[in-house]
Amino acid sequence: MSGKSQTRIPGLVLLISLLVILGSFLLVNKRERMPEWKSYQEKGVQLTLQRLEKAVLQASSDENKLQLATEIETLRSRKSTVIETKPFGGKLPTERCLTCHFGIEDLSPSHPNAVFGCVVCHGGNGLDLTVKGAHAGVRGGRNPARLDLAGASCGTNNSEVTGCHSLREHPILNRVENVPRSLMATNAGIISILRFQWGIDDKSRLRFGMRNVTDGKLALEAIPPEVNHDGQFDLATSHFRKFCAACHLWAPQDRTDLDRLAGCPACHAPYNEAGTYGGGDPTVDRNSPGHAATHTVTTQISDKTCRNCHNRSGRIGLNYHGHMESEQYGTPFVRGGLNDESLTDGRFLLNLVPDIHHEKGMGCIDCHTAQDTMGDGSIHGFMKDQIEIRCEDCHGGYLSPPTTMNVNPGDALVQALARSMPYKKLRDGDVILCTSKGRPLPQVRKTHQGLRLTGKLTGKDHLVKVITGDAKGHKIKGHERLECDTCHSAWSPQCYGCHQAIDLGAQGLDHVSEKHTPGRWVEGRNYFRFERNIYGINSRGRVGIMVPGCQVWNTVIDTKGEVIGPYDSKILRLKNNLSSIAMGSTHPHTSRTEVPRCIDCHFDAKALGLGDGNLFLSSGDMTLEVETLYDSKKSGLQIRFPLEALTDGKGSTLQSTSHEASRAFNPEELRRIVAITPCLACHDRYDDPVWGKPGPYHETEACRKALSRIEWSE
Repeated sequence: MSGKSQTRIPGLVLLISLLVILGSFLLVNKRERMPEWKSYQEKGVQLTLQRLEKAVLQASSDENKLQLATEIETLRSRKSTVIETKPFGGKLPTERCLTCHFGIEDLSPSHPNAVFGCVVCHGGNGLDLTVKGAHAGVRGGRNPARLDLAGASCGTNNSEVTGCHSLREHPILNRVENVPRSLMATNAGIISILRFQWGIDDKSRLRFGMRNVTDGKLALEAIPPEVNHDGQFDLATSHFRKFCAACHLWAPQDRTDLDRLAGCPACHAPYNEAGTYGGGDPTVDRNSPGHAATHTVTTQISDKTCRNCHNRSGRIGLNYHGHMESEQYGTPFVRGGLNDESLTDGRFLLNLVPDIHHEKGMGCIDCHTAQDTMGDGSIHGFMKDQIEIRCEDCHGGYLSPPTTMNVNPGDALVQALARSMPYKKLRDGDVILCTSKGRPLPQVRKTHQGLRLTGKLTGKDHLVKVITGDAKGHKIKGHERLECDTCHSAWSPQCYGCHQAIDLGAQGLDHVSEKHTPGRWVEGRNYFRFERNIYGINSRGRVGIMVPGCQVWNTVIDTKGEVIGPYDSKILRLKNNLSSIAMGSTHPHTSRTEVPRCIDCHFDAKALGLGDGNLFLSSGDMTLEVETLYDSKKSGLQIRFPLEALTDGKGSTLQSTSHEASRAFNPEELRRIVAITPCLACHDRYDDPVWGKPGPYHETEACRKALSRIEWSE
């Protein structure tokens, strides 16, 4: 190297050093003149001005316009300043969070920012005015209410502020402890049924959940990985983790594809279809998915929120609104393209008759209680055990009217639930209804006009009809064991033939670990119907509606794209010697006041669980024969019975059921059901006096005279 080159190097280093010093000076000077909190606050002011200016244009009165104009003028002349709050009247340290987060929405009317502050929920350093310093120790980033953090945020572990959503005056109100034990968090029922239906366990055993959890009496283990310690690939576990587990409250990452966050905000926060933020906080990127639409929470859960998850399996979220997914052709075409009627995941919809409760303006939460969704603190295996609301709770049953209770000032649970009523304030001594578990149902109260339900979303009052003792169909001898929706369900979604394939050469998302692993599942079906309902004995031992759930054929494709021998549309064998072709009991949520004719149930092959077709009855020995419409064997399904058939009527069970205690009608039950068929030619009304008498029914002289007057054609 020449001497001339060497003399240039120190000069270059000196120049770079001077530039760095100058840049640092300018940066410090800028921060002194315009610290980052000022830029955020100015942006917040501008966002607030935009909101107020829009509100002026929509204001309905001059008084409102004047008030908004005053706010706008005040904001325009406002100087940037550090904003301090003293949470809980100074019980907690002073915070400056709203200095940057100027314009952010109050979490709710009962959680105002000026009272709660930010740190009690989010954590962090409330006095620091830099992004890095203030956010040191923040819980969960954008979501402090994940289930693994909710104890510290929603429950609050601060000694100065206790009793938020834990340590409450009644155990039912300790939601932070109860929610992780609920079915929406554990998925315990789905896992146990899946393991039974795929031939692993001899019955639906409560063993696994999304996480290790206990209620003090029962403990669940975390669902194992799809590849066990011996290197064996478990099809059932893989299917759960990559299919069924898409909906659960423990999701460790934001589920933008489901338009929701994990944990408490999954239900309690609002979302737009893009999963982006659109509120007044100037610090949030409005193009980044994985956010609630606004920094708010509510107990007035919309039907859309429920539908985000309850649109598969029994599909009750869709059924309730009169929607059913179609065969997915996208027809009829609209404006030269595929049909406009579709879900956010692209499935096309048919418009059917909705549930009458929806038609009258009621939402899901007008019937379902907080315990139905968030649990009651106990680990349950099935929805029938956790759900506490029944039709009879409001409308009464075959023998007993609804159960009532008084609003008692000493009853902590009644008082807390009464306070949560958004539109109707109850007084001590008011008479309200009880759920099937004896808990308060404060939205339904007794008035001088009868029972009234006040909608939690609309405030609208609905007259509740009590059917106990009603002679028009609710006093029929022999119908005591029927569920209300057995007669009152207009339709049920029937998805026949669940053909599933896993390609081990492709990657699939494990919804439990949130990682992609070898094995991608796809599914298909034979056909989808909403025709006549199928009946059997449900998991409560009552006559109810049955739907396919699920009828599984499995195909496994290796890494070379070849089908693995035994798993070429394989029907799995269960421990009870039945197969993975199964039905399940359901409550369709398609209730109507209109009901079927007597003959539609008492002499219909499909309704009786014998398969769709023509039903013949031998008048001699009362045996049943069915000429079925669908030939499964010739269609390539390798089964000898129609997909709609649970039994052959002679005592042979054709399909298993996915719910313990649920089954097809046995031969004796079928005999009793069809025995009255000859009577229905004359006695075809529900209010016919003859049905108020106990059976068995016999042909009388009056019957013979009536038959003798009939002119029979040759």
